[in-house]
Amino acid sequence: MDYFMNCTLWNFEFQSNFAYLHPPVTSNEFVNTSCVLLVGYHEVSYECGTDLQKRLIDCPKYSNHSCYTPLQKFTLDKLPKGYRDPDIYKFVKVQAELTVRVVSTITSASRPDGYAFHEFKGQGRPRFGTGFIQYMYRDDTRSNKTCPCPECIRSGNPKKEYYKIKVRTATHVVFNKEESLGTYVELYFDGFEGSHVKRLYGESVAFGAIQGDWCDIRCVSHDIKLCEHIKEVWGQWRWLETKINSKYQHEDEEGRRLVVVVSHPHGCHKQVSIGHWLERYVVDHCRGWENCVYTYDAPTCPGSSGAPIWILGKMKWAGFFGRHPHSGRTAEGEGEGFNLSGVGLDKK
Repeated sequence: MDYFMNCTLWNFEFQSNFAYLHPPVTSNEFVNTSCVLLVGYHEVSYECGTDLQKRLIDCPKYSNHSCYTPLQKFTLDKLPKGYRDPDIYKFVKVQAELTVRVVSTITSASRPDGYAFHEFKGQGRPRFGTGFIQYMYRDDTRSNKTCPCPECIRSGNPKKEYYKIKVRTATHVVFNKEESLGTYVELYFDGFEGSHVKRLYGESVAFGAIQGDWCDIRCVSHDIKLCEHIKEVWGQWRWLETKINSKYQHEDEEGRRLVVVVSHPHGCHKQVSIGHWLERYVVDHCRGWENCVYTYDAPTCPGSSGAPIWILGKMKWAGFFGRHPHSGRTAEGEGEGFNLSGVGLDKK
């Protein structure tokens, strides 16, 4: 069954079961005031499947999953009125191609007591989340090492040409290098007829933080054709986001706050959900950038943890550096059960 833990969504000060947010910022200046206390749940799934509609009995959030659109059925008219822009539609489709299912088979003994899923430490129980390809490069042109993926290690004849791929997810999904070595990510787990799932293998954690709940896994693959295709898709994604953000850069009025989430709810085939962002909390500034967190009402379920949260008009160039991953949902009665992102970067 899907597993929920009343635990840290993200925090400034590590304390079990709580997340601290500053009140929303209403100007360009940081507002240093008292903190707001939020209690909530991360959304990792400990079971997977393919048919989302069969995962209704044990879903703690929805009596049906009509709030999701399977990727293969996502069309322009699924966007809200006022946003049926072909560029937005193309962007969502491209972002979906870069969205991956994250499967971690190890829970590290180094997870702090009281932190998410600490009671599973040392166990090999698979954990399902979502992630997003942020960057990739040919490693064999930078070093003389061979591909370190499990397939190459088992073969005894490792490939000399391979890529390293940085995948953004949430820290509670993949905590450290030990867990990354027991993690693989799957592209094209979409449910299309004729679609073929491709795997990348975790090698290390490039960056990550409990405070902020974001993690970058470094994965590897010697499938050069696949990686070069994904690199082209990544270029399209970057260009489309820049174009769209210049068009919608002032989309922050009430009712004009589009959010799109692409994820693998319940570990199932890829789905698109749409909503609005509610509040934006700035937690730090850095040379023209703002570290911030969003709350939003776009539907998510267990398995959505780590999914890329796209905020129309706000993430100027941030996709390359710091995409906001989905962190969790508040407990029932806390803020009417809205969803919360991990920390990400927005350009001022």
